[in-house]
Amino acid sequence: MLFQLLARGVMTLAIVAAFAGPSDAGWLSRLVREAGESGGGVTSKLGKTGASALDSAAAHVASLPKLPGGGTALAAHVTPEGHWKFANREGQVFTAGTPDELARVGAALAPEAAPGGKLAYYLSEDTVFNQRTALKDLPQGADLHLVVGKDAYRLRRTGTSGDLAAEFRPSVVVSLADRGLFEETVYRLTRPLSRSSIRVLALETGGPTRLSSVPRYDPATKAALVDAVDPSVLPQALSGLKGQTALVSGRIDGNVLTFRPSSGPEQTLDVARLVKAAEDADVNLVLLATGAAHQPGGRNWLWQRVAVSGLDDALTRATFADFLSALGGAGNELTIKASPGSYGRVVFSASPSPSATAPLTDWIRWDDWVGEITGHVAMKSAEVFARDAAQERELDARIVPGIPSGVQYFYLGSLVAGLLAWQVSFPWWSRIWPPEQRHEYAGRIGYIAARTARFVACVLVFLPLVGIPALLWLGVLQIWGLIIAPFRFLGWLRNRLIPRRA
Repeated sequence: MLFQLLARGVMTLAIVAAFAGPSDAGWLSRLVREAGESGGGVTSKLGKTGASALDSAAAHVASLPKLPGGGTALAAHVTPEGHWKFANREGQVFTAGTPDELARVGAALAPEAAPGGKLAYYLSEDTVFNQRTALKDLPQGADLHLVVGKDAYRLRRTGTSGDLAAEFRPSVVVSLADRGLFEETVYRLTRPLSRSSIRVLALETGGPTRLSSVPRYDPATKAALVDAVDPSVLPQALSGLKGQTALVSGRIDGNVLTFRPSSGPEQTLDVARLVKAAEDADVNLVLLATGAAHQPGGRNWLWQRVAVSGLDDALTRATFADFLSALGGAGNELTIKASPGSYGRVVFSASPSPSATAPLTDWIRWDDWVGEITGHVAMKSAEVFARDAAQERELDARIVPGIPSGVQYFYLGSLVAGLLAWQVSFPWWSRIWPPEQRHEYAGRIGYIAARTARFVACVLVFLPLVGIPALLWLGVLQIWGLIIAPFRFLGWLRNRLIPRRA
């Protein structure tokens, strides 16, 4: 009986929808949507809501272990209409559009949670970047996380302005000012660190005028050595580091970098000119702003070797985030902000948060004084002028350096197409370069060399050029063969049934 009633109801809705005009279809769709979105209950199982952003957050929640202290993790997403959708680890979805419905989220999706247990909300990217004002609807003090792919980052307020930031590491937080720049920052911070691709430069007057493309290593420790370079030719010398990362340190004031070589007074470099030279040379540039102007590898006034604090440790880290964290020093928190650079480039700034017990200016003066005595120069901030994610992925996809990956993959694809269409491509090649005949060559070696040259030219030059046209023509021939196959069969059958006249 119940099944018959449901069937009749479905048929009635189908008939109404079939005869409804465009103006009537609006109220019907609104009726169905409002019934699903404003019900304030567990409306469906995950996967039937059509909210892919919620699905991604819920998949992360399902992979989490049980929270300590009776807490509960819920996926959360704000629809374009402003309704909240929540999902638990079992995939149940709760829609809330009013404060009363929001208050019932915990009871509806986590009835087994301990009384007073804290709710942890794992938010979709669309919610944080497109519907950020809706976060005020969540309970005060709730534990908020941003789900990005397979990872989640805890959200918290930073600074006096209370700007929202993502805790990438316990000592590294990332600004959430722009979604695209945030994704660029996450890509850069998670990028594996290649120790051999980071070159620490020391600006030394009268030093080498060129930088080798391959780093030098200490034979005993296997650690990369500091590369000295004459500052007057540094913009030109960066061309030798194509595809690598150059690290330059000194005092930075606006657009001026001040450095002190091993001998002689302090000198300056124009930062904008240095950045432009790095872009032209396709080099990622890291500018470390330090309190002292001494260069790494040199000597201070106590004849102690100068080194950037934490740099040796930073060069052994697995990712770029760990690299910056080690440079910032233990107990210091870095705030990472990104801004657009020139075409294909992004600028990242990393600044330590001031100490809670001492003013930042006092901390800088104390650190400068200690650095002058010990020879260890601490980082005050860092700016990274790097290729964007699209450029880095394109470089990583290259099989042969120096050739765009699109050209390389098109070449390989056309080569494979030529091999697949060998019934067409090889006869074409035979017409252009006929096979060698043994009697045309006096010796066996010359004959083999000629055949080898012909084969190499065919595979490496001819097939990539004609591979795709040959494959298309082979397809045309096969289609034509299918079209005339019935007629050929009839002809064969006629020849078998009707004997030929003598």
